Amino acid sequence: PISTQSVCLGGSIPNALSVNYSGGAGTASYQWYSNASPINSGGNIINGATSNTYMPAAFTSTGNYYFYVEITLSGSGCNSIVSDIATVEVLPDPLVNVQPLSNQSLCQHAIPIDLIVQVSGGIGINSYQWYSNTTNNTSTGSLIPNATDSTYTPPTSSVGTTYYYCIITQTGSGCSVTSAITEVIIVAAPNFTTQPVSSTVCIGGTPTLLSVAFANGT
Repeated sequence: PISTQSVCLGGSIPNALSVNYSGGAGTASYQWYSNASPINSGGNIINGATSNTYMPAAFTSTGNYYFYVEITLSGSGCNSIVSDIATVEVLPDPLVNVQPLSNQSLCQHAIPIDLIVQVSGGIGINSYQWYSNTTNNTSTGSLIPNATDSTYTPPTSSVGTTYYYCIITQTGSGCSVTSAITEVIIVAAPNFTTQPVSSTVCIGGTPTLLSVAFANGT
């Protein structure tokens, strides 16, 4: 079998464990074993794993797992043979160590602060996909087309509250992580509701008080 494969927590190995043999006589019987140590003896029988190929279930705990297979031939005098050890290394999922800004409130058409994520750990190359949502969760968002970088600039053209998050997946099996949610509030740009009033007075007179009022903005 392949000597070493690595997956993230919850992942399955990309390639099933398999063996081939040559020589001997008769029909081959296979039995796969798991072991807590990297040795091909004294392991625990894996029930039902009796073919030349074995695919372990998804791994739910981190650590190293060891497998081997024993092949027995029905031919008279044919000794059993034992394969080399196959190691499966199960690593923690990647970690978002730089999260996007938790919230920002902006006027319509203002320049926003970019949303940025940075990831460490896991296995393989990172892929990014940003999502938007009208509710504060990471399960019902809508994929944002072409938002596939670690940085995303949220639009500010429409008034309202939008929630954003990023899902980062890696080329390693089972390796993914979701960022924290960021809230972007867009309010209408300020506008005058009262303008100053012009007045004409004689020298020494008192002009009309100049005053303004506005609505909206933040």
